[in-house]
Amino acid sequence: MGQAKRRREAGERISHCRTCTYCCSLPEIQALDKPAYHACRHIENGGCAIFGKPERPSACTAYVCAYLAARLADAPERNRIPHPLDCGAYFHRDPVEKVIFLFVDPQRPLLWKASALVEFLRMQMGAGFALFVTDRGRQMVVRDGQTFELLLANDLAAMADRDRRPLDIPSFATA
Repeated sequence: MGQAKRRREAGERISHCRTCTYCCSLPEIQALDKPAYHACRHIENGGCAIFGKPERPSACTAYVCAYLAARLADAPERNRIPHPLDCGAYFHRDPVEKVIFLFVDPQRPLLWKASALVEFLRMQMGAGFALFVTDRGRQMVVRDGQTFELLLANDLAAMADRDRRPLDIPSFATA
C-alpha cells in the first residue's frame, strides 16, 4: 500500500501537491501584484495559506496544473505526468486553445528534459498542441516536433543569451 493511501485511510488530508509551490512562484499573478519568479506572499509551510478561503483570487481558484488535474479527475494519463517536483517543471493546458504552458524551475532548468515529461509532451504535440515554454525569463513557442527536439538539445536561456536577446520576463532579473 502506498504512503498516500495509508495516510488517507488514517483520515489525514492528502495533497497531491506535496510541497510544490511552482504555481505560486513561477508565473505572474496580477490579482496579487505578484511578479513572475517571485514567491507569493501567501505561501506558508510549503503550501497556500489562503487555499479555500474567500480572499483567494479567482485566478488561483480557477487554476489547476496538469499533474493535479489528472489526479483529481482520475484521468488515464495521470501516471504519465510526473510530479512537478520530480521533473523540475509544471504545465497546464489552455482551456480553450490547444496550447500547453510549461514553466521550468530556474533552479533545475534541465531536469525536465531527462524526465517522463518529454514523452508526454511529444504525445500532446502529436495531437496538435503547441507548447509555450517559460524558462529563466525566456519564452518560446514550439509548434512542431523539429523545434521541440531543438529545444531538448539546447538550453533556451543560453541560446537567447548567445543571441543577445533581452529577457522576455524582466522580473526574472530581480528574483
